[in-house]
Amino acid sequence: MTDLDRLNVLLRSIVAEGGADGPRRIGAACVELLPVAGSAITLMTGTDAQEPVYASDAVVSQLDALQFSLGEGPCVEAFAERRPVLITDLAEVADGRWPMFAHAARDTPVRGLFVFPLQLGAITVGVLDLYRLEPGGLAGDGLAGALRAADAALWSLLGLRAGETLNTTTNGTGSKDLPGWLSGAPLHRSEVYQATGMIIGQLDVTAAIALAKLRGFAFAHDRPIDEVARDVVARRLQFDDEELG
Repeated sequence: MTDLDRLNVLLRSIVAEGGADGPRRIGAACVELLPVAGSAITLMTGTDAQEPVYASDAVVSQLDALQFSLGEGPCVEAFAERRPVLITDLAEVADGRWPMFAHAARDTPVRGLFVFPLQLGAITVGVLDLYRLEPGGLAGDGLAGALRAADAALWSLLGLRAGETLNTTTNGTGSKDLPGWLSGAPLHRSEVYQATGMIIGQLDVTAAIALAKLRGFAFAHDRPIDEVARDVVARRLQFDDEELG
């Protein structure tokens, strides 16, 4: 039995069994049976609303945090354009594609990065990203396995069993209220969203502008966005005209 065959059997079993541990098991299976060093699954309701569900290690967590902080990168592009983004060598990505992310990502050990949207029809709920420590692409069984893993991650996140459709949820209500479904997910970035709300009140701006202000401050001061958000929530940092100047 090939690694692809083993992966297919394992993914079918994980989706059929369901449960909150599904994303972790799928990500771990990718690392074990695909030619990659790490994996992550990120829940998304928009390019500015991202929640990490699983990360195999600190390296892929760093990539996820960079993209959320900067608002750009392969995960954002894969979600927005609804297509895989396959980078064979991050060191050779042109700065013009993702100006801030491309520069920051060169400080990580990642070389190959492969991101797959988790989608079915008109619905996209997140991304699966896989990385390698050496340059090179995913081809043949590696690419086929990654696409199968993305499908499995989609069904796992939706909480659906094999054979069900998007018209039938696990509670039998047939609801298509994805925002309601996503609201039950753990919010690892709750402080970022809380800080965004506070900035809206301080500056009387839209949510998109408030998040952009938070990202810009974090980037300008070379600080993680989560750390800046904690300062805003704790009222150690006030966003006003003087602070933003």
